[in-house]
Amino acid sequence: MFDDLVEYVRENYSRASKIVELGVGSRIDVAEKIKKRLPMAEVLVTDKDEAWVRKHVTGRLRAVADDVNFPQIRIYQDASLVYSIHPPFEIVEPMVALAGRIGADLLVVPRSDEQEMFHHDGWRKLVRNGRTLGWLRTFRREHG
Repeated sequence: MFDDLVEYVRENYSRASKIVELGVGSRIDVAEKIKKRLPMAEVLVTDKDEAWVRKHVTGRLRAVADDVNFPQIRIYQDASLVYSIHPPFEIVEPMVALAGRIGADLLVVPRSDEQEMFHHDGWRKLVRNGRTLGWLRTFRREHG
């Protein structure tokens, strides 16, 4: 389902040293696919549920318990991209603040009924093969 998203990340962040999924929840497969496509990048997943994080640590991915409302900035430093799939509406603004603070792009894949909140404030709609992949805010200082 998220293959187009994984391809977009591979094409646009191929030189990234770190990519972070925020609020990974139970969907770890996207991060695993990104790691497979970008083996040189550190792919990190975060969630505020520490027990979940401990259960889902794999050899390929690093998982860290962190709350995006009160982020430990050092976890995210040097990331080129932070992204979130179907985040709760109330954490979108803290994600924007985090991405801006660390200078990473933010890619959000909202639920279909929450698309309208992204039609402003510098969000850019990403469309591939006629389908909306998600919404991007660009904060990265260097591209590559």
